[in-house]
Amino acid sequence: MGAVLLRRSVRALVVLLVLSILISGLTHLIPGDPATIIAGEQGSPELRAQIRTQLGLDRPFLTQYLDWLGRVLHGDFGTSLMDSRSVGTMIGDRLPVSLQLAVMATVLALLWGVTAGILAATYRGRLLDVVLNGGAFVGVATPPFVVGTLLVLLVSTVAPAWPVLSYVPFGEDPVRNLQAMLLPAFVLSIPFGAALCRYLRSSIVEIQSQDFMRTAAAKGASRWRMILRHATRNALVPLLTATGLQFGVLVGGTVIIEQVFGLPGLGSLIVNSIVQHDFPVVQAAILTLGATYVLLNLLVDLLYPVVDPRIRVTGVSHGR
Repeated sequence: MGAVLLRRSVRALVVLLVLSILISGLTHLIPGDPATIIAGEQGSPELRAQIRTQLGLDRPFLTQYLDWLGRVLHGDFGTSLMDSRSVGTMIGDRLPVSLQLAVMATVLALLWGVTAGILAATYRGRLLDVVLNGGAFVGVATPPFVVGTLLVLLVSTVAPAWPVLSYVPFGEDPVRNLQAMLLPAFVLSIPFGAALCRYLRSSIVEIQSQDFMRTAAAKGASRWRMILRHATRNALVPLLTATGLQFGVLVGGTVIIEQVFGLPGLGSLIVNSIVQHDFPVVQAAILTLGATYVLLNLLVDLLYPVVDPRIRVTGVSHGR
């Protein structure tokens, strides 16, 4: 188990290193010049050149990257080019909003996705299965920002008192905070829960054809007992894998949804920073999202032996 953990930790570090290189390269390919934005359109070429020198933008890309990486390894994400604030502080202010949104969306997706998957597998081939399977297909295929935009228009018309676009921190007003976060969390949970429903249904249907399920049926076990006690428990490993993979999609999806619902999370920070060519903020925020995804998948790998003790013997993760 220790060797498996070490191998996966090294792989996670390599992924983060490659991600940091891609982020740095892509941010420098964004059209435009931060010095021009800071100096203004009327700024002289001499002033823009002076700003580039002060910010280190005139140095070779490799030198800029290595300096940035060295600071990141020491916990220093640098300073914003636009307002001279600490990038670490800016991310610290926005990250709780994105994490709350992701957690709420995950809880909602697990609640209805797992329930729908169990029902679809239990009534396989019947009308309920067709409806749930069709709904899950539509949920996976529909972009969340489309649902979010339509939901904003609908709720603003039907229930104008609902705080659709007015975020309030949880510490100031917990009730209003949950109200403001509920709709975007529900929108994000739609493709997440739909994918979980399809994964779980397929896993349970496959497990139902195995010998131990036929033995349980021969002993007189009821259908629901077989589904809940035997099939669902054996489907936890594929479900855990699906949850880890879908959470990565969820993390990326918050970028657009935060813009649609006006939430001050990492997503809106990334979009605004790209528009302003604020490279340190863009690099640190995207690296934070990437690190969250990598660490979550590492955590999923560590949870496999807890869910299925047989993995302790083989050291191999199911479905990975």
